[in-house]
Amino acid sequence: MDPYGDESTFLWPTVLVSEAIIAQQQLGWYAFLMGCISKPLMSLQNSYYIAIHSRKKGTTWATNLIIKCWNMVFHLWTHRNSVLHETQALASLSGLSSLCIAIAAEHTLGRSSLHRVYSRYFTSTLETLLQQTLDQLKQWFLVIRAGRESIHDSTIDIFSTNAALCNWIGLPPTQT
Repeated sequence: MDPYGDESTFLWPTVLVSEAIIAQQQLGWYAFLMGCISKPLMSLQNSYYIAIHSRKKGTTWATNLIIKCWNMVFHLWTHRNSVLHETQALASLSGLSSLCIAIAAEHTLGRSSLHRVYSRYFTSTLETLLQQTLDQLKQWFLVIRAGRESIHDSTIDIFSTNAALCNWIGLPPTQT
C-alpha cells in the first residue's frame, strides 16, 4: 500500500496497458521508486519488444528501470543531505539560536570571577562575536563554559539541561 495516498484515475489506450498500470498502482508508486515493478508492466514491455522484433527483454528493461529509480532516489537523498549539511540549515536546526542566546548571557556576565586569562574573550562586542562562524561560536562558548565550571560558577541554561545540545556543542553530558 502506498503511504502517500491514492493515485489519480487515467484512461489508457488498451486493456493490456490499463491492467499493467493498475497492477503497478496496486503496488504503489512509492514501491515503484523503491524497485518493485509489477509483472504485468514487465510483460507489457516484453510484448512491445517482441512486437518491434527486438532482442531486448522486459526483465532487462525492468532491471535498468529499477537502477534508474534507485539512482534518482539516491540523488534526491544526497541533494537533501547537501542542503542540510552544507548550509546554515544544520546549524539552525541543531541549536544555533540557543547557542547565540547562551553566548549573549555569558558575554553579559563578562569575565566577572573568571581568571584573567579569559579577558581576551571579552574584548569584542557581542555583535562582533555573534558574526563569527558556527565553529568559532562553539569554541568561544566551550572555553567560557569550561572556565566557569572550573570555578564552580556555572549558569543554568539550555546547554546545561538538554543532552542533545550538550552533545552538539561538545560539552560533557550533564550529571543529574
